[in-house]
Amino acid sequence: LQQPNVDFGPDTTLCNNGNLLLNLTTTNATYLWQDNSTGSTFNVNQAGIYWAEVTVNSCSSSDTIVVSLSNLSVDLGNDTSLCIAGANLILDATAPNANYIWQNNSNASVFFVTQPGKYWVEVSDNNCTVSDTIFVSYPNLSVDLGQDTSLCAGENLFLNVTSPNASYKWQDNSTGPTLNANQAGKYWVEITVNNCSASDTIIVTLNNS
Repeated sequence: LQQPNVDFGPDTTLCNNGNLLLNLTTTNATYLWQDNSTGSTFNVNQAGIYWAEVTVNSCSSSDTIVVSLSNLSVDLGNDTSLCIAGANLILDATAPNANYIWQNNSNASVFFVTQPGKYWVEVSDNNCTVSDTIFVSYPNLSVDLGQDTSLCAGENLFLNVTSPNASYKWQDNSTGPTLNANQAGKYWVEITVNNCSASDTIIVTLNNS
């Protein structure tokens, strides 16, 4: 009588949310697994030690496999804006014993962003691969109220800092894109777009002559 062939292969690692089907289907066989189940296959979706015994005509063979789960992950953060031209952002994908490939084929674990664009990385370890993408923008944000100025009696100065997708805050706590300056004083505004801010100040005096 010939013993049945039972071979799970080498110990292995499952990637995130992966599974491994152990299939020992053999003609006229009976099966016994580590959990006392008796099917010809066993679906593995968590770490552990798995074994099975296959019996055909009173001859038995068994094998064992150790299955690990990969906790490999990568998170480049949310899409973001760099507020100052020339500023940089460090994208860190470091993971133990991993390999990396970035959108420009760099193989480093970190990437220095110095210009707007789409950035992505693939991180691989033990045949498992995860990836992430981030969009980085540099808002061309500026505000200019003009030069300090002097108004004659009855004159108004219309200050307009309208900018796409911006929010506004003036010295009087108003929040519109425009302000009518009709008296002497210091006027300032701060505009904000995508968490980036710019501000300017103007001094208005009254000409009494």
